[in-house]
This record gives sequence, C-alpha cells and structure tokens, in this order.
Amino acid sequence: MLTNRLKRYNWFHNRLIRGKITLVYVPLIIVPLLVLGLAANHIYTKAIVERTVQNVSDNSGLIISQLGGMLENARSAANMLTLNLNKVLAEAGSSGEGRMSELQRYTQITNQLSYALVVFPDVDSAVFMDDKGQVYGSAAALEQHKELAAASPMLERLKASNGAVVWFPMQTRSYFVLDEQSPVLTLGKRIANINTGAALGYLFLNLKESDLSAVYGGIGSVKRGTYMIVDERAQVVSSQHTEEVLQPVEEPLLRQWMLQPTASTEVRQLEQGKTLLIAADIPELSWRLLSLVPYNLLTEETGQLALLISLIGLVCFVIAFIGAGMLSNVIAKPIIRLARHMKKVNEGNLDQQIEVNSADEIGLLASGFNTMLTRVRELLSNIGAEQRKKREYELALMQAQIKPHFLYNTLDVIYTLSEMGRARDVQRTTKSLADFYRSALSQGRDLIELETEVRSLKDYLSIQRIRYSDVFDYTIDIPPDLAGCIIPKLTIQPLVENAIYHGLKHKQGFGKLTIRGSKEGRRIVLTVSDDGAGMAAERLEQVQAGLLDPGRPAGYGLSSVHERIKLYFGEMYGLSVDSDLGAGTSVTATLPLDAWQERE
Repeated sequence: MLTNRLKRYNWFHNRLIRGKITLVYVPLIIVPLLVLGLAANHIYTKAIVERTVQNVSDNSGLIISQLGGMLENARSAANMLTLNLNKVLAEAGSSGEGRMSELQRYTQITNQLSYALVVFPDVDSAVFMDDKGQVYGSAAALEQHKELAAASPMLERLKASNGAVVWFPMQTRSYFVLDEQSPVLTLGKRIANINTGAALGYLFLNLKESDLSAVYGGIGSVKRGTYMIVDERAQVVSSQHTEEVLQPVEEPLLRQWMLQPTASTEVRQLEQGKTLLIAADIPELSWRLLSLVPYNLLTEETGQLALLISLIGLVCFVIAFIGAGMLSNVIAKPIIRLARHMKKVNEGNLDQQIEVNSADEIGLLASGFNTMLTRVRELLSNIGAEQRKKREYELALMQAQIKPHFLYNTLDVIYTLSEMGRARDVQRTTKSLADFYRSALSQGRDLIELETEVRSLKDYLSIQRIRYSDVFDYTIDIPPDLAGCIIPKLTIQPLVENAIYHGLKHKQGFGKLTIRGSKEGRRIVLTVSDDGAGMAAERLEQVQAGLLDPGRPAGYGLSSVHERIKLYFGEMYGLSVDSDLGAGTSVTATLPLDAWQERE
C-alpha cells in the first residue's frame, strides 16, 4: 500500500504544471462560473444599450418630425404672406381717390405680419422690407437698424434669388430681431408681383433657437443625456445648454465623429468618459441631430449582477487559495530556488548551474536557464573577438582610404614643382600633405570633430587642386556652429575622392565640387556634389541597392562609409546617392547632431 502511494506521488510530481493545476482546479468549476457570469453581464449590458439606442433613435425621429413641422409652418407662413402682401401692395399702388395712405399701407402690412404669427405660432417674428427700403415689422423693435439690413448679405442673397425659400443659418444679429442676444433661424423670401414678376419686397421670418431646443424637453429622453444640433461645420446651432449655441464643438474626437458622412450610432471614449453617440440627419438644413448618453448611466442597473458575480468569484478564490496551498510545496519551492539563482546572475555571477530534479515546466525552466548561461558566456567571449575584428576592419579601412598612390603622386607633384622652381607651392603642398596624414591618423581616435575632418579635407583638396588645376575647383560651405559636432573619421574625404576620380576627371570640361553642411532638426546633413560625368540610371540603381544590402556593394568607397555610420549610430543614419548621367552626382551623409548621446 505504501508502495502504491509512492507511485501515485511520483506520478503527480512529474506531471506538467498544466496537469497539476487541472487536477486541483477542475472540480472547483471556476472557469464555467466566471464565464457564465461574465456572459450574463455582457448580454444584459448589450440588451440595455440596444434598447437605449432604439429609444433615442425613436426620440430623435420625433424631434426631427416636430422640427420639420416648425420649418413647414414657417414656409406656409411665407406662402400665405406672399399672397396677402401682393394684395395689400396692389391696393396701395392703385391710383384714384381710393389710393391708400402711407399710414394705412403700414397698418395693413404689419397687420398681415401679426396675423401670420397668430396662425403660425412657431414663427417668432416677421419683417417685410419693400423695394423702396421701407421696413415693416410684426413688432416695432424689428424696424430698428434698417440701414444695417439694407447693406446685409441676407438682403443681397434674396435679391439674387428667384422667389424660392432661402434659409439663413442660425445666428445673432442687430437687425430684424427682437433680441440681439438670442440666436434665430431665419427664412427669407423674395416677394414678387404675381402678375408682372417685379420685386415688391423681401420677407424675413424668424424662428427662435429656444423654441427649437424646447422640443427636446417635450420628447422622452434618456436621463442625463444631451441633445444638440450641429451644422456641416461642426458648429452647435441648437442645444439644451444655451452656452453651447453658436460655439464650435471643441472636443477633437467628438468633432471627428460628427463630421463623418456616415455617422449614426457608436460608442466612443470622449474626454468626459465613454459615451454612446447617436446621429440623425436633418437634410433640408444640412444639420445633424446628436444624442450623447454617458455609457456608465446605461450600465447602472447591472450593478447587482456584477455584485453577484463578485461574490461567486470571492468564494471560488477562497477555495482556490486553499488549493494553492496544496501546490505550494510542489511548485513554489523550485521557483524560489530558481529565483535565487537568477538574482545571483543579476549580480554578475554567471558561474551558475541549477540542479534539475523533475521533468515538469520548472524542470524545463531550470534546464533552459542552465543552457542560457552557457550561451551568455559564449556570447561574451564572441563579443570580445568581434570588437577586435571591428577595430581591425576600421584600421584596414583607414589604410585603404589613405592610399599609397596618393602619397606617391603627391611626392611626384612636389618634385615637379621643385624642378619648376615653385618653392612656395612646394612648401604649401608639403605642409598640406603632412597635415592631411596627421589629421587622418587622429592619434588613433575613431570619432573626431567635424572641424578636424574639414581641416583634413582642405589639406587633401589643396593637394588635388594643384594636381588637377585644369580639372575642377571646389567650395566648402559648412556653418561654424557645426564645427564641434562629432563624426566618424574619414567620412567626407572618401566621398570627395569618389567625386574627383569618378566624376570630375571624366567630365568634358572644367568641373565644380561643392561640400555643404547643414542642420535639420537633431541631425547633421553633409552633402558632396559635383557636376561631373554622373551615373546612368542602371548604375545608380545598383549603388542605391548596395547601400541597402551589404551583400551588394555600392562601390567607390561608399559602402565602407555607409556601414561605419550605421555601425556607430544606428540604421536610421547613413548615405544616400542621387545622380544624373552627364549632370553630376550628389552624395548625402546623415548623422546625429549629438553623436555622443546617440552612441550611449
């Protein structure tokens, strides 16, 4: 019996952790309970949101219907006044003893305006301006500032119309209104003589924004939700909150959503929190009715369900905690031992080996940890070797750039100059050669200041200028504020050498070499350009591909400079080449402005 118990213990002890957890936790049915609870909560919340969307959509339809009725009443009032004013103005303009006096004319027109407001109470005020500029209002306050009205774009627009109804945007103004501070929506119509078509005047009917927003309160609404109407520019033209009217929607996410041509229903995270957004279009005025409902209000009723799920989860947690105690001796101790070894490694002790006593996940981790340490030690050894190879490569590159034939040719030039008796040129050439090699060696430093590189470049170019005085001239334009910037040694000189030997020497005629430097943000941009022979498109493509793929060398010394820049500062820096056959070549080197920080 004791032997059977030992066998069962060893069988469980050697199981994978997944098997151990399954054997302990499956009877507890934690997962089914939580899944059931979360699913019920999700379904209930989804049903509430869908019901709210339906209710708000129905309410939006009723609001739009009532607003449409108000707009239709305004149009009907305009049509009625068109007929009545035609009659009044026809009588006023008749000749003979029955000719109407100005007072009678004024009284009849204002009576017609007031009568229209009685028949169509949705219209707040009405104004008529005849073709002579005389203003008649349903109230005396509407007749003030008629000089502003006469010069207004509203009147100009009606004069250009054909008599159709024109809606002017919601606005506040100082003419044709009862209250200059209250926003109004205005309907305009050109009144023409029915018989002759001549303009008799211009009619303006005002609808108050407060009358429009009052419709929201009369329709059933979601508690603490918000209704507003916006125009095509995302400006609020009507709202339950008066301070928002005629103000642009400031919140970027809400503004972005409402300007979408297909915005209808969506849940978005706004500045005030997660919000249910519902939109309905009012095509006639290019308006959109928006409903904003805080999402947390929709899920308030799910609190009891969430509490029940929490209680069940708490009970399951207690049971699981007891089960965890059963597994602590099996799992926790090996993990603690593994953690202690990892801490020692973190302190720098890589000579660690963990004893593997089981075939479960902990055993696999310990075995993997041992393998990892072995690999780390190997990698550290390889890194040292690679650093040595890197230094050898850089030295070889430097030697390759400072080619012996350059020294031989320069010495030949010095000899020739001495034969010609040009002692001053011999001195300058010898000094430039010495300074060039001194800068090129740079006391073994890999990174030097741009000022030092430019000084070495000038020595190099002064020698080449003497050798090829009939081939090219050069210009160096590097701002003084870049002099202290750090770049890899021999970055510009190989590019200049390529420009001379592969571009300017093959040019039919005298050439120009230009070296420029500039600062773009946190980068240095160095450009070496010539007007030499240039490259064909096929060759340029090969060079550009070589810069992207080290396995396809770009040639002309570009690859070595490009790879060194990337090696020091990262993949975002390096060379780019542009060339046209017969027009010259331009090579651009991009480096960090603060090279020391980049290397760190």
